[in-house]
Amino acid sequence: MTIDTYSYDFIVTGASGNVGRHLIPLLALDGRKLLAVGRDVEALHALFSGQDDNIAVTDYDGLARVSACDTMIHLAVRNNDQPGTLADFVAVNVDFSAGVAREFARMNGNRFLNISSILSLEDGEGSPYAISKALGNERIHAEIGDRLDNIYIGYFHSRGYFGEKLAFLRWLGPVIGGALFAPFKTLKPSTSAQSLADYALGPARSLPAPAILTDDLSRSFLYRAVTRTMDLGVAIGILLFLLPVFVALWVAIRLDSPGPAIFAQQRVGASQAPFTLYKFRTMKRDTIAVGTHEVSASAVTKIGAFLRRTKLDELPQAINLLRGNMTLVGPRPCLFSQTELVEARQTLGVYALKPGITGYAQIREIDMSRPHALALSDYTYGKLQSLLLNLRIILATALGRGGGDRVAASDKA
Repeated sequence: MTIDTYSYDFIVTGASGNVGRHLIPLLALDGRKLLAVGRDVEALHALFSGQDDNIAVTDYDGLARVSACDTMIHLAVRNNDQPGTLADFVAVNVDFSAGVAREFARMNGNRFLNISSILSLEDGEGSPYAISKALGNERIHAEIGDRLDNIYIGYFHSRGYFGEKLAFLRWLGPVIGGALFAPFKTLKPSTSAQSLADYALGPARSLPAPAILTDDLSRSFLYRAVTRTMDLGVAIGILLFLLPVFVALWVAIRLDSPGPAIFAQQRVGASQAPFTLYKFRTMKRDTIAVGTHEVSASAVTKIGAFLRRTKLDELPQAINLLRGNMTLVGPRPCLFSQTELVEARQTLGVYALKPGITGYAQIREIDMSRPHALALSDYTYGKLQSLLLNLRIILATALGRGGGDRVAASDKA
């Protein structure tokens, strides 16, 4: 189809890339009118000719001839797997993207869907790609304001297409290849072409910011089986091999201050169901049941300070692992009385996750004294969770990152 000056339902830049070539056919269903844009028009003709009469192609100069569009999907990018200096990345991901946004503004478009990789969200990510995408987001927003809809995706795949790194799987067909792709999806966050198409066809900004669109691992039997096996293995290992440590700590706590050695408290679990959390007691008996950050440092016992610093107070949570109401990695469970945090987590869908002994927020030094930041970090973990991320969090915790919730500095706090 030849480009015309009429309105398009979708304009897709970078259309010849792996995302564009699998996304565009899904968007062109039901008579929607699409314009595929790229630097090589002949390559675009080869990709989309004969697929659908409603798909037109053009180069970037051709955008000036388009009068209007509803949604522009911006895929043209210098990607993180490409070499280059920061200036090279800025030229494409900032300056060029701002120029595309200006064309969109001239067309009086409604929604500018800007696609980025989740790699640009990682803490401490200082790559030219991440820096240039962050700057590009600012420049695009300056051009078009709230019509900008940023979305972050994981490893991209579609039916029969498993990405360039796993290209050999396509020769096995969608059924066998898909079965072999399933273990890979548990290792790193992935995004299907269909889910991206569904998001583009749905309402703008329907996900909390940062808007992360990844496959839901809670639907993966393999992921659930591996994490449950790890939970049981760790719990049994703790109870079998650290029993002398349990006994020694139980005696030390009882000698240090009056009261039981094991602290049991009702917490908010998955789906907001109550469960009993077990820990070694680190505070004086009859300390008020509030968030740790609301308790004075003077309430912590001498042995309790040691237990909290070394995280040994968490050992009895092996019982929670066995019972299945906690997992190794997940949002730290809070009290029902911490209503601000409970409501923030509920809004962000965090309670779809099982609470964890350690978590993404903990290694980022975000505790319950910052309820909205904590809920957002928990939400982000839910979108990025994978076996490799879980392993990173466990190792970081073992190496001392994440000291748990901080108590108040003094009785005046």
